[in-house]
Amino acid sequence: MRHASPTRSAHRAAPVWFYAAGQHRRATRRHLRREPHPTAHLLTRGLAGLIVLGIFVMLGVLFLADERRPEQGRTLASAEVDARIASRAVDPAPLTVDEVFPPGSAGFATASGEVTADCAVAVTGALRQTLARYGCSQAVRAALSVPYAGHRVTAGMLNLPDVAGADAVGAQIRDLVETGDGGFADLTGAAATPGTPVLWRTRGHYVMYLVITGPDGALVPATDPAVQRITAELLDTHLHDRVLVRRAGS
Repeated sequence: MRHASPTRSAHRAAPVWFYAAGQHRRATRRHLRREPHPTAHLLTRGLAGLIVLGIFVMLGVLFLADERRPEQGRTLASAEVDARIASRAVDPAPLTVDEVFPPGSAGFATASGEVTADCAVAVTGALRQTLARYGCSQAVRAALSVPYAGHRVTAGMLNLPDVAGADAVGAQIRDLVETGDGGFADLTGAAATPGTPVLWRTRGHYVMYLVITGPDGALVPATDPAVQRITAELLDTHLHDRVLVRRAGS
C-alpha cells in the first residue's frame, strides 16, 4: 500500500517552512538594526558635541593659565628687575622680616629681627634727618651670627620712595660714615664704634646695609677675610640678588 507516501512527503516539507520562517525573522531583525531610533542619533551627536566643546574649553584654560604664569621658570633680566622695584608706585607691598630675613638667611643664624616704620631708630646722627627728608617708610633689621667666625652682623634694608631717593641716601651714607656724623645702629640702638666695617648697596628704591663687629662688639679690621666673605654672601647674594630679584618676580 502506497498511500502512506504523501504523509512522509508532508512530514519532510515541514522543516523547510520553519527554516524559511526563521530566515524571515532574522532578516527582519537585521533590517530593524539598520534604522536606529532618531533619539539615539540625537544623543550621539550631542555627546560628541560636548566632548569637542570640553576639549576646546580645556585648551583655553591651559592657554590662559600659561599666559598668567610668565615668570615661572624664567630668569628676569637685570633691567626688568630694576624696572619692577624702581619705586613704591610699582612695588607697593611693604617689606616683612620673613621676606628679608627668613630663618637661615644665607646660612646665617638670625638672633632677632624687626620691621619698623620709624626709620630713625635704625640709624644715628645726621642720617636720621637724611632718611626723614627722603621719605624712608620702613626699616627691616636683623641681628645675625656668622657660622664660620665669631663675628656679629646687623643687617638691614631701608624702603625709600624711588631710585633717586635711594641713590641720594646712599651717597649721604658715605659722607656721614666717613666723617663720623652718622651711621647705623644695632638692634639695641647702640652706634657702631668708629672704624667698624659698614657696607651698603642700593638697588631700586631700597638701601641695604651691614655692620660687622667681633664677638663682643669688638672692632673688626676691614682687611679681615671674613668681612669680604660676609659681604659677598649676605649683602650681595642674599639681600641684593635673592631678596630683591624674588620680589621683582613676584
